Amino acid sequence: MTIPPNNASADSQAALATSRFIHRKILIRLLLGWFILCIAIGGIILWLEISRFKHYVHTLAIEESAILSDGSAYDVGKLDAETHELLSNRAQQLVKQHFLIVELYDANKRLRIEAIRQGEENIESWIDQYRHRFPQQGEFTNEFHFIDDQLLMVILVPVMGQGNTQTGYFEGIYLVDQKTMEAIKSDLLRSLIFVTISITFTTLLMYPVILTLNRGLIRLSDDLLQGNLELMNVLGCAIAERDSDTNSHNYRVTYYALKLGETVGLQHEDLRSLIMGAFLHDVGKIGIRDPILLKPDQLTPQEFEIMKSHVSLGVDILRQSSWISSGRDVVEFHHEKYDGSGYPKGLSGEMIPINARIFAIADVFDALTSKRPYKAPWAIDDALNYLVQKSGQHFDPKLVQLFVKIVPTLYRELNTMEENQMVRMLQQRIASHFLVAKV
Repeated sequence: MTIPPNNASADSQAALATSRFIHRKILIRLLLGWFILCIAIGGIILWLEISRFKHYVHTLAIEESAILSDGSAYDVGKLDAETHELLSNRAQQLVKQHFLIVELYDANKRLRIEAIRQGEENIESWIDQYRHRFPQQGEFTNEFHFIDDQLLMVILVPVMGQGNTQTGYFEGIYLVDQKTMEAIKSDLLRSLIFVTISITFTTLLMYPVILTLNRGLIRLSDDLLQGNLELMNVLGCAIAERDSDTNSHNYRVTYYALKLGETVGLQHEDLRSLIMGAFLHDVGKIGIRDPILLKPDQLTPQEFEIMKSHVSLGVDILRQSSWISSGRDVVEFHHEKYDGSGYPKGLSGEMIPINARIFAIADVFDALTSKRPYKAPWAIDDALNYLVQKSGQHFDPKLVQLFVKIVPTLYRELNTMEENQMVRMLQQRIASHFLVAKV
């Protein structure tokens, strides 16, 4: 059989599928960028609103502490009775205006004056559960607390005395009233809506621009993929023709190996390597002389040694291309056996790469169930019994258990198709795995 000619309709569908796949990838990434930008900018806006509110309360606390002292420089740690009473009265006036609680501490962080708005004693007892984190010299601290669905801000600012020296601390507990909360929420929501709409329009504008800029790249990428897949196909089918095999064997054995790899749960990268290796598993036979390669009788020990060299020849061929070199595990190790009696390195068990273990099962099954000039095809039950018998010797027993469960359905599927139909179907299945890595 020769390689079926390119079908214009199939090529058109493949190109359309490629274009849709890439467009979808671009759209997903733009939407992801839109979401991240909305979250990031929304967070920045929230931080700015909170910072603006903190600055407002901080300024208010400084003003209130100045009102408390009425421009006089008091040493909070050394208050006489008259001054203490005066400051206490002023503190009581302050709690009737902005703050729920006003406290004055000396430089040693001892409470000297306290005023509490009537009816808010429970807030004081709740706040007392937390230790004050007094600020460093010249700094201030603030904390937010939620109590009974109310937002409170606790702020401490230094109190300065004569000579601009710090003599104590002013603490105010500020209640964020409902009106202020609503204003903050309204400003925040308005800013977020504006930013979201702006980012959305920018994203929508970028989408066609990116598609236009990438149209040539998409076309080139598709051409490269098609060219690489054709190269893989031509190499595999060329050696199949020379080896008196059929091209359809390459497709069938690749399909069996691919489905077993998917059942095992291989990642896309490993599946692509498996497909590559399955198509090119005997590519090294191109370097074996016809009298040995096509000899109908059993090979002599010397001839068999030459035949085994097709493995190293195949590895050398794969080294010439970085794209097809990913199939090396199958090419180099598909003649290894689970008990260590294979070649070229005598590997055993799981020392043999999993792609090579998978392919060995698929390769032997298809060889047994396929018609050859020198033999009739085996019945599927006989082929499966042979695989089971050779489990632990030639084949990985765990992989054989999985394979015997899935292959009857696959075998019937392939045998109900015309050969050209099967080849086109498998080409599309194979290409779909390589598309995943394109974008």
